[in-house]
Amino acid sequence: MSVQLEEATERLREMLLDGAFSPGKKVRENKVAERLGVSRTIARLAMSALEHEGLLTREQNRGSTLRAFTVSEIVDAIEVRGELEAMAARVTAERGLKEEALQSFQDAIARAENLLITGVDDEEHRRQWAKMNREFHETLILASGNLAIAVAVRQMMTLPLVPPEAMIFDVSHPDLNHTQLERSHVDHIRIVEAIRAGHGHRAESLVREHTFRGAQNKRLNLTDPMALERARKLPGGILIVPDQTRPARKRNRRSSPKS
Repeated sequence: MSVQLEEATERLREMLLDGAFSPGKKVRENKVAERLGVSRTIARLAMSALEHEGLLTREQNRGSTLRAFTVSEIVDAIEVRGELEAMAARVTAERGLKEEALQSFQDAIARAENLLITGVDDEEHRRQWAKMNREFHETLILASGNLAIAVAVRQMMTLPLVPPEAMIFDVSHPDLNHTQLERSHVDHIRIVEAIRAGHGHRAESLVREHTFRGAQNKRLNLTDPMALERARKLPGGILIVPDQTRPARKRNRRSSPKS
């Protein structure tokens, strides 16, 4: 990929996640080229790259459309990310945890402990927690030294609300939110302990459970309209739509009560 194409793809991805185009609407090649200030060839290639990532869909003779993502689709993607991170934890435990990675883990854990004492109940502290969470999970991937895992995880991170820093804090229920953060913190400690001890399968299981719980917390928190509104301000949040509910089954007219 040329530098120009790489830059164009990155900028287009940011535009899509920031709401420059409406989900479900056509994303036209000439408009993309105009907004990016590139040729239509570069625009077409950038759009093709984002089709492979899943942000755009293409139908024959109908062009590209910006996808919307249901909450369930986001939860599914987070669980896939968790499987990759679980594998990274096992590999790291089996190969041995290097001192630099251990220090990064310990720094993240110490910052989390301080934040829990202070309280994660304002925008600045929530931002700090999200940054800490991102760095913990980045360390988990990098510590494995497995390029294939890193590449696969990078692919998942391009989807909205999938990165570990894309956290949905339930400000309407601070006690529940604090409980969720405390549990996440304990998970981090146990994961690092298992990796240090060389218990690969235990570390793998702990990461898988940790990510699954985080995904379910996100599903739960997004049922709150206020939390969903906050999520829409995150990169890609504008693309999230509630899960479709099945229409209620019609009553049999013979047994329906009369009005």
